[in-house]
Amino acid sequence: MGDKQDSLDHEFANYTTCHGASRIANAKNRPHMALWTLIFLAAFGLCTWQIVDRFQNYFAYRTGTEINVQLESELDFPAVTICNFNRIRASGVTQRDLTYLWTAMYAPVMMGNPEAVQAYVNSVDWDAFNVSTELLEDFPGYVRRNGFVLNEDTLAQCTWRGVECTAQNFTHVFTEYGNCWTFNSDKNSPLKQTSPGAGNGLKVTMDIQTGEYTEDPLSGNLEYGLIFQVHDQHEPPRPELVGTAVAPGTHTYASTFQTHVKNQPTPWGQCDQNKGRNHLKYYDKYTLPGCLLECRAELVASVCKCTPMYYPGDMDYCTPLNLTACGIPTLATFLKENNEFDACGCTVPCEYTSYSSQVSYAGYPSDRAARFYETTFNYSSGYMSKNVVLLDVYYHELRSTTYEQFKAVDESGLISDVGGQVGFFIGVSVITLFEFLEYLIMKFSAFFLFSRKSSITKPNKDGLKVNNAVVFENTAAEYAEKKESTELSTIQTKPNGEKAATLEMT
Repeated sequence: MGDKQDSLDHEFANYTTCHGASRIANAKNRPHMALWTLIFLAAFGLCTWQIVDRFQNYFAYRTGTEINVQLESELDFPAVTICNFNRIRASGVTQRDLTYLWTAMYAPVMMGNPEAVQAYVNSVDWDAFNVSTELLEDFPGYVRRNGFVLNEDTLAQCTWRGVECTAQNFTHVFTEYGNCWTFNSDKNSPLKQTSPGAGNGLKVTMDIQTGEYTEDPLSGNLEYGLIFQVHDQHEPPRPELVGTAVAPGTHTYASTFQTHVKNQPTPWGQCDQNKGRNHLKYYDKYTLPGCLLECRAELVASVCKCTPMYYPGDMDYCTPLNLTACGIPTLATFLKENNEFDACGCTVPCEYTSYSSQVSYAGYPSDRAARFYETTFNYSSGYMSKNVVLLDVYYHELRSTTYEQFKAVDESGLISDVGGQVGFFIGVSVITLFEFLEYLIMKFSAFFLFSRKSSITKPNKDGLKVNNAVVFENTAAEYAEKKESTELSTIQTKPNGEKAATLEMT
């Protein structure tokens, strides 16, 4: 058995493609064998170190980013949401309503002290304001009718790619600025820009009507003008976070860029592949702003039993007092004590389209333009400098940029790394692995067959005694026969006188 196993070992060492094994097996002497053994062990140790390093590199889940710039013949135009810093127009409401609103909206100034907010709310006799029923029972409807409106008075001019557009091309949406208006909001068939440059996108001239401003200096907006946001049609606008302010008396050029982003799922990236279409309750496509808005809406609804008008939801909308006494303090406490992204479980989408704008300004209007507007719209130059905004949103070139996140080391890269290391240091390949498997099978087979043969031919203890006795008897008989033959031969060769004596002794 031992000779056969040694033969298999020697045979494997000679024919395997693993470097060094044949050198050790066929060494001429012990020093030669020791030298090659040390060389092989050193190479094997370095190989193991490199393989561990390659696995650590893979499980670090590092990523890279590929940037691809593509020139297009046409590009989907983004949605453009426009808001006014003034939330309520003076001409549509009573002074009692305004006093009530700004008294209620003053409480958020004290958000750092919830006890002070509650004490303030309890200290005011809200019934004494005698406000309109509409304000208390239908606050969103009240804002919709008395907030910033888009009509022939406020939208002086509008063109899309040089063709006239009207207020009917804008869609109403509530934000924290009250009434806002979105151009190109159709998710299924967005407009496309086919020529780059200013004037080939959306161009609007708007009257912000500063005379209608009612913002309170203590609790309202201190600015006057417009704020706009360019965004994807599937993404709800949040101009209070990412909007761009536009001052009257200027021509604002918003050169827009389209960017596609593709993220890797966890653990390489932060996106969740399960968050796709129909993941959100109130939006048909998952977006980060949509997820955060739904999370905030659910939080306020669970505590205050109402929903702010600028958040999605099925519950009744909050009144101004609900917002002051409960909604805004609840949200402020939540944001102070939690990381909103972690608490809401909102991650970046795996794929999304974003838009950014590079804004520049020019003086507006020129003297000749002022005379034209004075004749056409009855705007004086002094009125235009404080009330009229010219906004031009366009692509300065028809190109889209794609940022695609990829695995720095993927599965095939890991296999290549490991294969390269074992091949370089000890010459092991896939063929070598099959050779080693064959060797193990032969080794096991030889051991199994020898063990089976031994168990079949092994005698019992009694049988061994009988066989030993038989062998002993046969040997004794052979010895006696041999001795007798020797004695007869001796008698025949001796003299007659000694013959009788010998026979007598016998």
